Amino acid sequence: MTLQTLSEITRKATRLAVKKGADQVHATAFTFVEDLTRFANSQIHQNVATYRDGLRVRLVLKKKIGDALIGAFDPASIKSVVSDAIKIAKVSPPNELFKSFPEPKKYSPLKGTFDKKTADCDPNLRADNAKRAIQVAHDKASFVKAVAGAYMTGSARFAVSDSLGVDAKAEISLAQMTVTVISEKEGSEGYGYYSAFARDMKEIDVDKVAEKAADKSVKSVQPIRLEPGEYEALLAPDAVALSLSYVSSGFLGTWFQDGTSFVKYNLGKQVFHEKFNLKDNARDMTTLYVSPVDGEGVPRQALTLVKDGYVDEKSICYDSYTAGKEGKTSTGHAQLPFYVAFGPGPDLINMILAPGQVSEEEMIKETRRGVYVSRFHYVRTINQPRMILTGLTRDGTFLIENGEITKPIRNFRFTDSFLDVYKGTQMIGKDQERQAQATVPPVKVSKLRFTGVSEQ
Repeated sequence: MTLQTLSEITRKATRLAVKKGADQVHATAFTFVEDLTRFANSQIHQNVATYRDGLRVRLVLKKKIGDALIGAFDPASIKSVVSDAIKIAKVSPPNELFKSFPEPKKYSPLKGTFDKKTADCDPNLRADNAKRAIQVAHDKASFVKAVAGAYMTGSARFAVSDSLGVDAKAEISLAQMTVTVISEKEGSEGYGYYSAFARDMKEIDVDKVAEKAADKSVKSVQPIRLEPGEYEALLAPDAVALSLSYVSSGFLGTWFQDGTSFVKYNLGKQVFHEKFNLKDNARDMTTLYVSPVDGEGVPRQALTLVKDGYVDEKSICYDSYTAGKEGKTSTGHAQLPFYVAFGPGPDLINMILAPGQVSEEEMIKETRRGVYVSRFHYVRTINQPRMILTGLTRDGTFLIENGEITKPIRNFRFTDSFLDVYKGTQMIGKDQERQAQATVPPVKVSKLRFTGVSEQ
């Protein structure tokens, strides 16, 4: 379905809701296509396609808000979702905190966000890439046991209209490859993982993804047990990005207003190391989900989250509702309609951690005794205001001794405040990697508290 068609659908829904007596109306229509080729045990086993369509109508009747979503765009469905939103509004209590849906603002479309060949990728091409990854991984060593993963191509489009005059739209193509390699030697298994994200499938280096995953897997066999404790740690980009996806909650207007944001208690303070500079910019093409507008049709804008380690009120992102509660304007961070987020409110999915000037190899050379962490897994928040996280390392955890990676080690459980972890930043890598929510380099920190050892 074209962007123009989606726009016509949102306008039609808006006009219909106004005709039925709504004071304000906001309509969003989206399509999301994900074509996926999966492989396991070194063979392709599944080719699936997922299509998600949605028309969401939010409307206001004298401060009463109705919100309804339907997965179809035909005339009957448009009438139905508008009718449902009105019914919900009529039986809802007034929301005195609601101020208004966004008013229209001029925005500049982005070029180069959509590649038709990627969006319409033939499954045979995905299969060829999967087979190539399997072959490259097995060529790494004779004791590579199995290769698994997925190759995804797809696209996302959305359009937004409201009764105040907002009329905006955007589209992107998407590609992703993930590879997990299992090696076995003398009864001991080793695991390695690597991934790549792009909007143009030509940017995904299949050989590199498979080679990186296989290298970590082969080097991970026969791990030693290292005692829990505090160690210097070199966090690979995958681990940095996942940890920042949790840290980012502290910059959300919802968390700031309910009192669980660490920023609220550290306004004007240096929370992170002075080398630590983090921003969010959905117009930066190095990030994945680039878009000229947010899910409410508000122009995206760059937002500095951390400047030389400091945070303040300007670090907080808002959508129109959270901004209205404080008499502010949206920062253009309403959730994209096709993106599945943790909860309602604004979201940060285009974070960029400023790079440093050293390579990962140089960071390893500067480590006397520490732990190399490829990935974090099964992460959970223990204390939101202190940003204490717990989870496991995974798919390549190694001991660094006197500037060299010497041995694979069993996976650790970590439990630590990531405010403290990143305040102890020692070095930041010069090479950034694009992950799903953030584009980041590796980071070396003075300590990460490991509280347990996996026995498997």
